[in-house]
Amino acid sequence: MESQHNIFERLDFTLPDFIRISWVSEKARQVWEPRLESINRAWFDIEWRSVLAGVRSCALTRVSPSGLPSLVSRWVSEGLSVLPLQIEGTSDLAYAVKARRVEDGKPIVLCAVVGSRESVQHFSASWYARDDEAIGTLLGYPGCCREFFKKAWSEQHYIDTTWPMATNTLDGVEEGMMLNVSGRPEANILWRWMGVRAVPHLPCRFDCSATIELGDKLLSVGIQAGYGSEVNLIREILSWSIEWSALHGIAEIKTPVLKVSTRTDATAKRYVVRWKGAGRPLESVSGLNFPYDSPSHALVTDSAGFRRGIRHIVEIHMPHPDWYHMDNGFSSWHAMDSCHAPIVALAKRELNGLSGSVLDLGCGNGVLLKKICSNNQLVPYGVDIRESCLDHARELLPGFSENFIDGDFFDSWIWSSRKYVLGIVMIGRLLEVDRNRAEALVAELRTHCERVLAYVYEGWSQKSFRDLLQQAGLRTRESGIDGDNVGLLAFAQ
Repeated sequence: MESQHNIFERLDFTLPDFIRISWVSEKARQVWEPRLESINRAWFDIEWRSVLAGVRSCALTRVSPSGLPSLVSRWVSEGLSVLPLQIEGTSDLAYAVKARRVEDGKPIVLCAVVGSRESVQHFSASWYARDDEAIGTLLGYPGCCREFFKKAWSEQHYIDTTWPMATNTLDGVEEGMMLNVSGRPEANILWRWMGVRAVPHLPCRFDCSATIELGDKLLSVGIQAGYGSEVNLIREILSWSIEWSALHGIAEIKTPVLKVSTRTDATAKRYVVRWKGAGRPLESVSGLNFPYDSPSHALVTDSAGFRRGIRHIVEIHMPHPDWYHMDNGFSSWHAMDSCHAPIVALAKRELNGLSGSVLDLGCGNGVLLKKICSNNQLVPYGVDIRESCLDHARELLPGFSENFIDGDFFDSWIWSSRKYVLGIVMIGRLLEVDRNRAEALVAELRTHCERVLAYVYEGWSQKSFRDLLQQAGLRTRESGIDGDNVGLLAFAQ
């Protein structure tokens, strides 16, 4: 986006790297601090496992000398090679602009590259030649982001690329020295100082499609490695509204649960970037200013589905373990129930008086199936790639434990051996794969299901349910209730 706001007036000093975190409450710290630590541990594995999965050629990692032997043994057993690149001083920072210098008597870490033998050798040569283009290519960074890095970091010498990233975003709205941006959570890099991210690079824009694609692949690697809960948390956190501001070399990053102060490019004026998301955790605080205010559609309690759910409460909810909602990507079971309400209402209306099997593709821990199949005439079947979620599904529905299948539901052979009175699919899953694969799945659903229910959760995309259906080449024969994001697919005869 070319405008006067591309000019970021910087002063001629740089503060040392630092980070200070302040929580909005002790309750928020108790709940979210261990979750952030869990995400950081998972991300360490996701980085190198992405190489094993063929997502990219190399991964950079930092390990202590004492921890290196066991990791090397593990990597070698997986057919990977590792090559140390440099020794660095330790840091409490989850993200730092540059490596910390080694200090006498202080602990050290080894910066190393992991990949195939040929890849790590190529990477090492590029590293010592300071060939950023080759390094970025081997690390799987998109070409547009490599070009952005070259311009913003190498040529313009930014130490924090947030502002140029925001001005580069097409739908940024200019309001003085403040930019309002939006995009998919996978390209939201504003949590990097806390170690929460979906990609390892600095994206060129908040709506970079190549970054979003890479983020989806990396998070899929995490799910396949058994980090389903951590991936759900990453997606949830990156979907919250967040504000970045810069003044006098200090950046403040305000989130619903904590505030971070860290260094940035020094400016005499205050620059602000606001990423407008959806939803917020129960532990957040409310206020008059962003991101603590209450924008429309930001809270599930403001939605029509939630209000309808309140009117139709028919059971007393006993306390549930965290996995009950977190398996399915929600911050609380209240939020999950309100999002499930329109899906359950339409399914039950359509299946009233019928018997048969109900199939949920991407079933998580089976909570949605349990709600729909609450009478003895309907039999639940679910498919998911997260074994931990399926274990919970078998716990919730012990009488149907054999009906939950571990696998990729796009491989239809694993579920297409029977007929179903209803098939359920989240429309977004069809948009995460190529068109041919999506159409093949829809064809199998049409063959094996008497009716197919498609849905999307509010906040999953900036696009409407209707627009998402159109993007997938589909339409509904009737909408849900009160215009909710759910409907029954209509197929051409």
